[in-house]
Amino acid sequence: MARGANSIARIVALLLAFAFAFFGYFKTFASIAVLAQHHAWTLALPVAAGRIVGATELAAALALLLGAASARWHRFARGGALYLIVNQACAAAVHLARGETGALPQNALLAGLAAIVAAFIVRRQATSST
Repeated sequence: MARGANSIARIVALLLAFAFAFFGYFKTFASIAVLAQHHAWTLALPVAAGRIVGATELAAALALLLGAASARWHRFARGGALYLIVNQACAAAVHLARGETGALPQNALLAGLAAIVAAFIVRRQATSST
């Protein structure tokens, strides 16, 4: 059972890593006009802050990749997953304030997947220390 959960959590971490690598790259390097076309929530922030959010999403993606690649790096994956939960809560709040309720299911899904990764990493850490 633990082996199957381990495989599922690694797959989820990889999927999240690829998604947030794309999202982060987009928010960090795309023009403001392109971000506006795609309703990027970071447009509600000052430009520099939006770029920083994108860079932190790239860092979270890297942390998830490291954690999926090796149990030795599981703390990075847990940290990245926890950051992404907060990130998606902020994104949902901004989307809600802007009346973009259509984006809320995506925020909930991404936060839920990040919670699965974070919960698994915590469980694996607890079982490996006994």
